[in-house]
Amino acid sequence: MPKFELTHSNAFSPCTKTIVESEAIEARLQELSPDLITELFYSAMFSGLSARNETTDASAVTAAGLKQWLETVQTLRGLLSAKKWRIHNERNCPFISSINGQISIVVMTGDIETGRQGRVDPTNQAEKGIVVEGFVHSNRQLELFNQDAFKFAKSKQNETQVWAFLYHYDKKLKEVRYELSYPTGFNKKKITEWGERLILGSIPNNPMDFNESKGTPNAPATVQVEPKTGTF
Repeated sequence: MPKFELTHSNAFSPCTKTIVESEAIEARLQELSPDLITELFYSAMFSGLSARNETTDASAVTAAGLKQWLETVQTLRGLLSAKKWRIHNERNCPFISSINGQISIVVMTGDIETGRQGRVDPTNQAEKGIVVEGFVHSNRQLELFNQDAFKFAKSKQNETQVWAFLYHYDKKLKEVRYELSYPTGFNKKKITEWGERLILGSIPNNPMDFNESKGTPNAPATVQVEPKTGTF
């Protein structure tokens, strides 16, 4: 996987492409990699939520969120490494990358807009530093190409698309919402733009009967896509 280079451009302001219908999401995941399916992300999210529910009143205040993130990272990377994806870390930031190096995924906590289709896009909950800034700006440069130029750039420059597996635990609604999205804008330690969002669904959290059945994720039922210039 190539190093993330800090490159800046103010000439491109994309509109987010949002996919919410389950069949369209599965198809898009397969375009990214034959190894990616919604069940894989659901399993990682379910494992993280299970770890969150293991905390008690005696646990540290931050234990629930930390355990959820740690288990989500471990499960996602474990499932993909079984498919020969490469586990690696960039300045202690955990990544998992496809065999061909074209796709990389990082797990992040998002704000309340995560997993929602609305007028406001989500952002990362915790402030991020130079590693995230680097791959977001690299993503942004790839978005400048049209489809044919994008394929050419990928073959000649061996660039890597970095996607964020973003989730938010909603304490009020008692559910976790999650998505796989492509960040293309970064400012003041926050992701400000997304080139594409795949809204994967939500999992209700009922700790008393949580381990009885995994059930199925609550996936949105419609597709609404806003076109953008230069997308692939």
